This record gives sequence, C-alpha cells and structure tokens, in this order.
Amino acid sequence: MASTTAGEDRKGKRPMTPEEEAAAARATTPAAPAAAAQEEEERKGQGEGETEEEGEKLVLVSDDGVEVRVSVAAARVSNTLRGMIEDGCATGRIPIMGVHPDVLALIAEYCEKHAPHYDPEASARDRYPFPPFPVDLPPSASSIKPVTFVDPDADPHGLKAFDKKFLDVDNSTLFEIIMAANYLNIEDLLEDACTTVADKIRGKSPEEIRDQFEIENDYTPEQEAEVRRENAWAFED
Repeated sequence: MASTTAGEDRKGKRPMTPEEEAAAARATTPAAPAAAAQEEEERKGQGEGETEEEGEKLVLVSDDGVEVRVSVAAARVSNTLRGMIEDGCATGRIPIMGVHPDVLALIAEYCEKHAPHYDPEASARDRYPFPPFPVDLPPSASSIKPVTFVDPDADPHGLKAFDKKFLDVDNSTLFEIIMAANYLNIEDLLEDACTTVADKIRGKSPEEIRDQFEIENDYTPEQEAEVRRENAWAFED
C-alpha cells in the first residue's frame, strides 16, 4: 500500500487544532529516539576501541633475547619506535641491539612514566627554541607583551624528581642508559643523562676524572707531558 502524508489524510476534513498538529508531528517521528540511541551505542563502541588500542603492548627484545613489554603510548616517547608505529612495522618481536635486559627494563619504566605528559613538539621546542630559518612574525598592536613568571623548579607531575632518582645510578649503568637512549632516540633522556655525566666531571682534574670513571691512563709520562705542552691552555687555572 502506498504511504500517504498527513495532509492527504486530512483532505476533506476540518482543520486540525494546534494541539492536534503537535500530536500528529510527534506520531510521525518515532525514529528520532532510536537514532539517538544508535549514535550513543556507536560512541560507546568507539570509546571501547580506543581503550583497547591504548592497552596494546609492543614486545622489545634485549640483546640477550629477554622480552620487555611496553605500551604503545610509552613507545612513542622513543622517536625510533614512534616512526616504526607510524609506518606500521612495529609488530612482532622488536630487537633492541646492544641493550642489556635490565637497562631495557629501566628504559621502559622511564617511557611509561613520561608517556602521559609527553608532547614531542613541545619537547623539541624546549631543546631548540630558535628555529634554523628566518620566521616572519605577523605585526602586532604592541611589541610589549606581559611577562608570565614560570617557576623553573616547578614539578607538577613529579617528572623532575623521578628523573633525578632514575639517573642516580652507578657509572656503568649510566653509560648503558646513554647508549640505549641514543639507539632508541629518546632525546630528553639522552640529554639529561649526558648532563648528569657533565655534572660528575665539572671542576675536576684529569686524574680525578680517571678515578671517578675508572679510566686507565695508557699514556707514558713523556706522552702526557707532550699533550700538556701542546694544550697548555686547557690546563691553566
């Protein structure tokens, strides 16, 4: 049977009152609540899918074949792993060459801690505040801008305290962390770890640095005297 409109049904009858028109309109649109319910179910389904993706793990394999699992969000802290994820090749067991399992576990812990607050663009701006090319700034009404004080010691997420404790390790472990951070291209960790090494040697003599890092002096007294003579400026007080 062909469907008819409300106007065709009323042909030849008295005009409807406003109340009757409103009731007829409600009766002819019963699908609206169903459509809203369907949209709500779709939104819930999408949310569940996002949660499932956040729970995915990458399998990193250390130099000794030990597996260390890390969340996808944490893996994105590493530029190397983030590139693999974006290229769709971060599947299966991912070998991390030259990294001891204990150190790889530490790296995973670092990434998991930083992941909720990690912004790669902000991190890059902090390291390279001045772009390597001219920037044309739009004209402004005034060149004088209000200054907002930023406390350099502020640590709202506890990351500075975590990093300080994380890098308070023996020299051997510290150097292995540097090598792993360099391999995985975790720039913030690499910079902080190298700064820790610099702090350890700042203000110390070559002999003290050798003692600090257990470096054997393989120079003969004659060779060392020659180096000091050629680089006298470096040994001036």
